[in-house]
Amino acid sequence: MESAIERWYAIHDARAQQMEAIYARLGRSSAGYWDRRARFFHRSTRERAASDPFFQRVRQELEPSLSVLDVGAGTGRFALAVAPLVRVVYAVEPNATMLSYLRQEAGERGVNNIVPIQSTWEAAPADLRADLVLCSHVLYPIREVVPFVEKLRAAARRTCYIYMRATHFDDFTAPVWRHFHNTERARSPAYIHLLDVLFEMGIYANVEIVKTPISLRYSSLDDAVEEMLEQQLLPDDEATRRELRSFLANWLVPDNDELVVPGGEMVSAVIWFPGAERADP
Repeated sequence: MESAIERWYAIHDARAQQMEAIYARLGRSSAGYWDRRARFFHRSTRERAASDPFFQRVRQELEPSLSVLDVGAGTGRFALAVAPLVRVVYAVEPNATMLSYLRQEAGERGVNNIVPIQSTWEAAPADLRADLVLCSHVLYPIREVVPFVEKLRAAARRTCYIYMRATHFDDFTAPVWRHFHNTERARSPAYIHLLDVLFEMGIYANVEIVKTPISLRYSSLDDAVEEMLEQQLLPDDEATRRELRSFLANWLVPDNDELVVPGGEMVSAVIWFPGAERADP
């Protein structure tokens, strides 16, 4: 019988192999993926944190005296939201471009209690601790999820919060992928796969299923073409751009002053469990 971690490996590896094969054909590397997407990611998430169910759940536990560790902080969506409500936020993020947006936004907002740490979580200091640990939409490309989660749990004095999708962005953009690649895109692990792994680890987590508006929104057709070229792993040549532009012009849905990927709401899971210190008898 396949274990939960074996299932996680199988799902992760199928997607990783598919993506690396495409990157090899394109002559690009996945290493620069977030460098290329940081601007869009920042724009699409910067105003959404306060109303996000993940923040609403975490906020119930926030106090002015507490410290928070945001693992995979990105451009600061949740770090910036929690910072005014706590003593200090440690923002661990490996991508320098992402952190530059976080620093810029913190400066514009007058937030001075965020400590950026440029590092992967695996390479981050082992003695890094905080009262609450947040990890939002980070685990999908992580193969060795067990030591990753063990380190999250060890870092949390009180509670560890993880945010993962039930549906994936790829479910919404599947028509684009099929049109250009003539195959289905391999899916990333979802929240249910993490829950199985946590159970095997002896972690009996709380779960809340939540829904949020889809964030695949574009200010213009040109903006959509630029983002989809990267997100859908397409060659950046004139013929592909013309074909993609034509496809998106007929597929995207106008919404006020933006263009939106058609589809319903994004379904995700807020997962939380006691940190190692609180869990110890």
